[in-house]
Amino acid sequence: MKRTCKGLTAGLALAVLLTGCSSGGTGDKPSKTLKELGKDEKASIKVVYWDKNYFFQKYGNLFSAKFPNIDVQVVSLQGIVSDPNKDTNKEFQKLIDDEKPDVLMFQSSDLFERWANDGKLYQLDDVIRQDKFDVENILPSVIEQIKAKGNGNIYGLAPSFYSQALFYNKGLFEKYGVPLPKNKMSWDEVLDLAKRFPKDGQGDKRIYGFALSHAFAGKKRLSVDLMNNIGWTSGLSYVDGTKGTVTLQSEGWRNALVTATEAMKSGAVFTGNDSMPSPNKAVLMEDGRSLFTAGRAAMTLDGSYAIPNLPEDSPVNWDIVTTPVDSKNPDVSNAVTLSDLLAVNADSSNPRAAWELVKFINSDEMAKLQAKSEDSSLLSRTAYVKERKGRSMEPFYMLKSNEDMLMKDGDTIPFGFNQPFNEMAGTEILAVIEGTKSVDEALKTMQEKGQEIYIKAKQEHDAKNAKEG
Repeated sequence: MKRTCKGLTAGLALAVLLTGCSSGGTGDKPSKTLKELGKDEKASIKVVYWDKNYFFQKYGNLFSAKFPNIDVQVVSLQGIVSDPNKDTNKEFQKLIDDEKPDVLMFQSSDLFERWANDGKLYQLDDVIRQDKFDVENILPSVIEQIKAKGNGNIYGLAPSFYSQALFYNKGLFEKYGVPLPKNKMSWDEVLDLAKRFPKDGQGDKRIYGFALSHAFAGKKRLSVDLMNNIGWTSGLSYVDGTKGTVTLQSEGWRNALVTATEAMKSGAVFTGNDSMPSPNKAVLMEDGRSLFTAGRAAMTLDGSYAIPNLPEDSPVNWDIVTTPVDSKNPDVSNAVTLSDLLAVNADSSNPRAAWELVKFINSDEMAKLQAKSEDSSLLSRTAYVKERKGRSMEPFYMLKSNEDMLMKDGDTIPFGFNQPFNEMAGTEILAVIEGTKSVDEALKTMQEKGQEIYIKAKQEHDAKNAKEG
């Protein structure tokens, strides 16, 4: 039986590592330690990473200076991630089979979970204890998510992560006398604030209480994105990838649809501009700026990667609070996405050298150096989270992860499902906004047509794999 550790607090993170919360840490299996490299012992390892030059610029050169006897070769992922027509999971497996790397970088935490539980990754709990490697000062929600994906064990480490926050324009709030946003607001509270801004401006004078950041300009896509963001905050998913079923006819999705459509009907939320040349063009202003960076939206939901796009001399006096939360679980979020999730191949011929690289990249020493860079990711080590551009980054770190809220089976959704589903769902949501359909009628159609789209996409996906394999 699988046993999983859920909801670990910061104080328990290290204790769990020391006592073990599943098999392997409680004495029912012998400790799996690694012999240290000799002073003059040479080793050679391969690491899978986005790009060779980027790896050495960010990590490799520093590692080689500290470990000159370990030769590091890089296997690039560029050929996989740059082709949207390829099944990335299948291509990743082929790359590993061909190159036999020692250190793997995962771009999908779902794929990482599958590899960990299939025994393809080296379990790190024992060697972390052996080397007294500090994990206590890594953000608990990062460790919790890694352990949740590893059946309670640690099969990889991530030096950084991405998360979301609610960005707001302090100048607009002060101008119109609207109370400033607070941490841990629900979507209802955020959208209620948005509705307090004027809705009668024209052209460049028109402002919005809320606008999705790098949203698509078409009304259909914007409506789906808003509904999805609201639903995902409560841990909802419209596809059960394991069962192969679409699951939209639920009270949770009904509430998300009602909240989204009422907000869009109110005029407080930017609803898109179908006069744009392409309904999928991710540009809201002619000069390429989002409505928020142009000072025309009081609030937006965005990731840490938006901060470099807000220069020191930005006309927008911005700040952040936590991403909207589920009012039933106000201390948790599913917004954390692990970045550069690194693991040791269980079949590595040099596991100690491979672990030294993973350990170095995730060390306090490396975090201290990375803190000085302008990287858009957030450091997992909490000692270096302080601020950027004069704003506290605490809202990105404040919420805990909850395994039950993590989107599951995301990489099992077949290629070819999302685009037609979004088009169909957008049509149904607009019908609700325009009053030609009820919420329940729209959900019923989204459920039934969504299932048809899923089955077709799955059949095409399986047929393509059979032809290629």
